[in-house]
Amino acid sequence: MKLLSWNCQGLGRALTVKNLKNMVKKDRPSLIFLMETKINLERIKRLRLKCGFNHDLYVEPRGLSGGLAVWWSANISLTVLYKSRNIIHVVVDSISSDLPNYISFVYGPPKEGDRRIVWNILRSLASSVSGSWLAVGDFNDLISQNEKEGGNPRSMRKILNF
Repeated sequence: MKLLSWNCQGLGRALTVKNLKNMVKKDRPSLIFLMETKINLERIKRLRLKCGFNHDLYVEPRGLSGGLAVWWSANISLTVLYKSRNIIHVVVDSISSDLPNYISFVYGPPKEGDRRIVWNILRSLASSVSGSWLAVGDFNDLISQNEKEGGNPRSMRKILNF
């Protein structure tokens, strides 16, 4: 079982769509999480069909920002437990048993104050999990200074908040 998570930064450009199709063809994931889709529901549903996925779940963008998409294949049963602009939390039943029982698809807000709210929601969701849990996505944060390349170093206080 393969999961692809990608902050595509907008699926409105032909090159981005081509790159997505190439990744799907090469890696053949059963589950895809796309962040910052920035396109409307109709366009992303058409793209999902072209990529060969049977099922979908969306959080539409607000204007030209955000947008989340989860696509999955027929051999997966997925139930949504929580959905917001930044988190889609699901329980998964799969024919193969190597997929976690719970998955939180996360797109961390760019603003630090908003991220704290998302982390608190994640803590709450984690406490309700009985079984394995995977949190995946772009958290827009660092867990260690080693994750940062270039620019000014991140303060330890901000790293510890994550």
